[in-house]
Amino acid sequence: MIKTITLIITSTILALSHYGAQAQEVQSKADALKPYQATYKLFRKGSDLGEGFRQLTKNDDGYQIKSMSKISWLFLSDSRNEVSNFNLKDGLLSAKDYRFVRTGTGRDREETISFGADLIESTYKSNTKQIKPILYTYDPLLYQLALRQDLISNKEPLSYHLIRKGRETQYLFERKGLETVNTPYGRIEALKIERLRSNGSSRKTIIWAAPSLNYVVVKMTQYKDGAEQADLQLSSLKF
Repeated sequence: MIKTITLIITSTILALSHYGAQAQEVQSKADALKPYQATYKLFRKGSDLGEGFRQLTKNDDGYQIKSMSKISWLFLSDSRNEVSNFNLKDGLLSAKDYRFVRTGTGRDREETISFGADLIESTYKSNTKQIKPILYTYDPLLYQLALRQDLISNKEPLSYHLIRKGRETQYLFERKGLETVNTPYGRIEALKIERLRSNGSSRKTIIWAAPSLNYVVVKMTQYKDGAEQADLQLSSLKF
C-alpha cells in the first residue's frame, strides 16, 4: 500500500516537473512581436453576430496592428476599423499614431491619436485635446500587445496607461489560471485574465490567451449586469 502511494506521488511529481519544463520552454520561445493574422467569430448567447480580424505586421517604418469587426444583429449593424502604428525603442513599445472608425446603426464615430515626444494630440467626436505624455502611454490597440509581452515575461502588475476617447485611463488585469476553452479553431489551453474594474461597475471582461499560440487572444467575453453581451472566439490563425 505504502509502495503504491509512493509510486503515485513520485509519478505525479515527475509529471508536474515535465509540465513545468514544457511551459517554460513554450514561454521562452514566445514572441509577442512575431507577425500574425487571426480571424474571429463573434457570438452573443450562442447566436452568431459577425466576425473580426486582427493582424500584426512589420514594415520599414516599424510595426502596425490592424483590427476590424463587422456585426449584424436583427436590424442593428456595427462596423469598426482600427489601426495602430508603433516602433520598438530599446526593447519597449513606442506608440506613433492610432485611428479608429465606427459606422453602422446610430451615430458614426472617429478617433485619432498622434503621439509626440512632448505632446499627445487626441481627437474624438471632433473634439481635440492635448495631453502631456508619461512613460509607457499606449493607444487602445497597442496596450493589448503590451499585455501579451507581459504575460510572456511573467511581469506584474498587469497595468497599462492609455488614451481612449480623448481621456487618459488605466487598465489593470489579473491572472486567473489556465483553462481549456472551446473555439471554432479547436480546444485550446489558455491563460484566463480578467480586467479589474472600479467597485460598482456593471461590466466584466475576461480574456483567454494561449501560451502555445504565442499568447494570442483566443477568446474574449464581455458581460454587463451579469449577462453575456459578446463572446469573441478564434476561428483561424496564421503566423
